Amino acid sequence: MAGNIRRYTNTMKYQFDVTLDHRFTGSTRWLQPEGREDVIGMGTADLDFACPPCVKEATLAVCGENTFNYRYKPARYYDAIISWFDRKYGLAVQQEWISSIPGTLAAIHMAVRLFGKPGDYVLMQTPYFTPLKAGIEGAGCRFLANPMVQRNGRYELDFDDFEEKIRRYRPSLFLLVNPHNPTGRIFTMEELTQMVDICARYNVRILSDEVHFLITYDGKKHIPIYAVSERAKEISILIFSFSKGFNLMSLPHAVVMIADRAMRERWERFVYCYNFNYASNSFSIAAVTAVAGGSADLWLEELTAYLKENRDHFIRTVSEIGLPITPLKPEAGFLFWIDCSESGIKPEALDRVFLDKAGISLNNGLAHGEDGRGFVRMNFGVTKKTLQTALDRMNTMFDKN
Repeated sequence: MAGNIRRYTNTMKYQFDVTLDHRFTGSTRWLQPEGREDVIGMGTADLDFACPPCVKEATLAVCGENTFNYRYKPARYYDAIISWFDRKYGLAVQQEWISSIPGTLAAIHMAVRLFGKPGDYVLMQTPYFTPLKAGIEGAGCRFLANPMVQRNGRYELDFDDFEEKIRRYRPSLFLLVNPHNPTGRIFTMEELTQMVDICARYNVRILSDEVHFLITYDGKKHIPIYAVSERAKEISILIFSFSKGFNLMSLPHAVVMIADRAMRERWERFVYCYNFNYASNSFSIAAVTAVAGGSADLWLEELTAYLKENRDHFIRTVSEIGLPITPLKPEAGFLFWIDCSESGIKPEALDRVFLDKAGISLNNGLAHGEDGRGFVRMNFGVTKKTLQTALDRMNTMFDKN
């Protein structure tokens, strides 16, 4: 098997090579199929690593209080989020813009229900993240696709189609996913500006899902929708979470940021009956406050370096040993979007073949819409040992074919 992973992480403060046995923690990604105990879980988008030490310290401190009464979010929670946007983006955020919902998908689905009416169109780029489409349709709205175009191993936006779909169908909402899932694209300032300008011209609100924003590579920077322009603030709702980058998925917490006063007041009236501000999850609030406040900045920096090594090693090794698959190079996150069209495997059977013949559980691209035909989505947020085992198994699988 071609080479070892090239490393520059030996001097890191934090160690990500420690193997945790997730089979007994209730991890959905590592749930073993009946009759199997050897399957490598590489589907669901969470990490195999222990969370930052500051998260453990903060949540243990909550346990030490020995009471879980109703709680408002403390001032330090808001201060931490405001500080994050100032440190990372030079963006001035006001406390009144900030509210929270227990989970990104819940927040997005609620926003679709509030700002879209049954029968309205909601525009999204494709391929898409399946639960987002389900949320649109669950609200009684109609999904409207703006397919991205693949050129030279990279997905690009089709602005002619984008504007034509908006002009023709008049969607009430555009659901932007940036960084994009499943392709790993980070949209540029020029792309974001053009999307905002078109939406503003046709009075389309933007819901910006930015959950994969924490991990970026090769000097590329994620740009929040609110950093685009003042007009973007007037028509957009920014929804994000610290869960993906800091491995807080079972502490569900999404920040919903609304700069426009009229939209914000409408949102606050809508969510009031759900009691989210009054009955906050103490553990989620403590964890978010810790990481947003800067206590895990070095941890995140070192995690990103580790994941970049994983990304580059997988792409390089697949090429060197001649596997009949082509992983696209993600600019953000820890998910590969892999073209398997030359593998000889029927698109409908891709996930089953990888599971049965290689013992690898991943997502069939068709779960991300017809534009995902012939692709699989694979998580590389794993230890180097796990990633190498997956590569070895793939090599054996295709050798046998």
